[in-house]
Amino acid sequence: MFSEFIEPGVPHVVFWLFVGLAIIIQGISKSGFAGGAGILSLPLMMLVMPVNLVAATLLPLLILCDFNAIYHHRRNKDWEKILRIYIPAIVGIVLGALVWWWVGRQGVERYSLPIKRFVGVIAILFAFYIVAREASMAWVERHRPGPVAAWISGVSAGFTSTIAHAAGPIVSLYMFAQGMGKSLFVGTVAWTFTLINLTKLPFYISVGLVDFHVLAFDALLVPLIPIGSYLGHWMHFRVSESAFNRVIMALTLIAGIQLVLNVNLIHLLLVRLFG
Repeated sequence: MFSEFIEPGVPHVVFWLFVGLAIIIQGISKSGFAGGAGILSLPLMMLVMPVNLVAATLLPLLILCDFNAIYHHRRNKDWEKILRIYIPAIVGIVLGALVWWWVGRQGVERYSLPIKRFVGVIAILFAFYIVAREASMAWVERHRPGPVAAWISGVSAGFTSTIAHAAGPIVSLYMFAQGMGKSLFVGTVAWTFTLINLTKLPFYISVGLVDFHVLAFDALLVPLIPIGSYLGHWMHFRVSESAFNRVIMALTLIAGIQLVLNVNLIHLLLVRLFG
């Protein structure tokens, strides 16, 4: 029924393992534990799914996660700071949607490898960001961004989010530089991503990325989100967040390199193990 979601040659057990792990990691990340972990989901899924269906599948699930986040932080928000980055993000979203429209018009297969390599490069950069996050936060705290930085951050966040759901570090660094307390920071970031992802949805529908078949596939994956959220809360008291982030960094780096080189070492290994 969902055979078009599986890349040719990928065994079903490998497909469901990668996709299931990707969604659980999103749940863990959205729980507040290891906030940067969600960056692994997209490259992990791109190793076993067509690139356009990865972006389409993730967006409705991310919106559900966003609704859960803003419910818990419904009072923790600063609309002035949200709008500073959200308004220019709309420009980036439109640019990203035009890219997806062009890809759909020319044929996804033709641009599949360039998109994978683009996502691979982002994954590699963000893997190093995870390692250097504390240094990055310290730097932006000393250099509070002005209106120009807000526009650059917003457009970049909108574009990378539309192409690869990968605007987390951009938004987080910008908001951290605003000098908010922890609760207000977390809530403001959650509301920002809710607006960005909701704005992306009609564009995804209009260019043919999200349709009924994608939503039916998402319905199978929805139960994995609360599982990930539960694991995130459980790990919060039992697992070192820095150690977990190092594991995520290593996996993101491996997945990113594989996308850039257009190989799937993990897939090949699992095929050897499971036949």
